[in-house]
Amino acid sequence: MKKGFLITAVSCALLALTSVELLAQAAPKAKLKYGKYSCTASKYRGVVTEYIPRGSFTISTDGTYFYSGFEKPSKGKFIVDKDGNLLFTGGYFDKGKAEKIDRPDKYFLVFPTNPDNRWTCTYAEK
Repeated sequence: MKKGFLITAVSCALLALTSVELLAQAAPKAKLKYGKYSCTASKYRGVVTEYIPRGSFTISTDGTYFYSGFEKPSKGKFIVDKDGNLLFTGGYFDKGKAEKIDRPDKYFLVFPTNPDNRWTCTYAEK
C-alpha cells in the first residue's frame, strides 16, 4: 500500500514538473519575413474608418530597407530587437520602430516624421 502510494506521488510530481516546464517554454517567435510590407494609416470619421495607403517598404537580409513612399522614397538600415520589433536608422523611417503585434506578419510603425502617428504594415510579398 505504501509502495503504491509512493509510486503515485512520485508520478504526480514528475507529471507536474513536466507540465510546468512545458508551460514555461514560450512559443518561439515567428521568424521575420523578408520582403515587401504594405502600410496604411487609419482615420476615424464619425462612425466610419477610412484606410489611407501610405506606400510600402521592403526589408532585405543584409539589414537594409527601402521605403517606396509616395513623396519621399528612401533607403536606410534596420535591426531586429529581441522581441521581433524592427528598429530603423536612416531614410524616411529614421529613429522609427515597427512593433510586432499579435497578428502574423503585421507591425505598428511609428517614426518621428510620421504625419499619421501610426501606420499598420502587413507582409505583402517577397
